[in-house]
Amino acid sequence: MDKLEINELQEATAWDSEGIKLGEVNQVHLERASGLPGWVTLSFGLLNTRKHYVPLDGAHFKGADLHLKWTKKQISDSPDTASDLELSAEEERELSEYYSR
Repeated sequence: MDKLEINELQEATAWDSEGIKLGEVNQVHLERASGLPGWVTLSFGLLNTRKHYVPLDGAHFKGADLHLKWTKKQISDSPDTASDLELSAEEERELSEYYSR
């Protein structure tokens, strides 16, 4: 994903790899090394205030829909983060390791 797609990402509806609608993208986060969009955050349901970081690796658009390469369960089970504003280097490493399994 390149910088030109940030607006599209921020307005996208996210879907998991099994075709389950996850909801609207909360925020787009840039990778530390490249400065390109590398992560999005999602919240599931009305009462779930936890932000789930999901990498954009392998993601693609179909119209205004963002299709991710992970299941809702995989995303739900991802490690917690201290902030939904910016990942620390340690959090980014931990999440990257989790999603690369």
